Amino acid sequence: MKKSMPLVFAVLSIAFFIVLIAQHERHLSNSASIYVRLKPVDPRSMMQGDYMALNYHLYFGGVPPAMAFTEEHIAEHADSENLKREGFLNQQRVMSYVQLDAQRRVIRTSFNADLLMAYPNASARLMLKNPENTFEGLYPAARSFLFAEGLEPCYRNAQFAELKVQENGQPLLVGLVGEQLQPLNCEQQQAWWKGPHS
Repeated sequence: MKKSMPLVFAVLSIAFFIVLIAQHERHLSNSASIYVRLKPVDPRSMMQGDYMALNYHLYFGGVPPAMAFTEEHIAEHADSENLKREGFLNQQRVMSYVQLDAQRRVIRTSFNADLLMAYPNASARLMLKNPENTFEGLYPAARSFLFAEGLEPCYRNAQFAELKVQENGQPLLVGLVGEQLQPLNCEQQQAWWKGPHS
């Protein structure tokens, strides 16, 4: 029996990873992309490689100040609920609702589900994680993005996180993109990544 235990653990481990991959693929095939602007990222070095700390700008209570909206437009979208800060206390996950622009970029986040009815073709549910039990600590997906050593100069150009979001609001970080939502293609820009040239 003891001799067969390593084999049993190996089979269970393989089955576990197959299930994870299947869930990942199902999420990708049954979701739509939305884009969340990143606050300044923080390149760092770790033992296993490089990564960037991701700070998501969710625009609670209003639209991005850099976008060309009138004062009336901003007032129309201001949250009268005062963000309902108490609503997420002691909850590991909090449902929020996001308004999207024509490029599916998040321009406003609210805890009020009426946003879905007000903008049926330009809104979505977005589940937020709440590990710190603070309003400022809410975030939708991974807080860091790992990449191979040497790609940090390229990933400094990242302006948005691309999230695949299911209808129930579950998000999955799939990549970082530029200001025009264009792929950065950082790996393809590194000669060593492609292998020896002929």
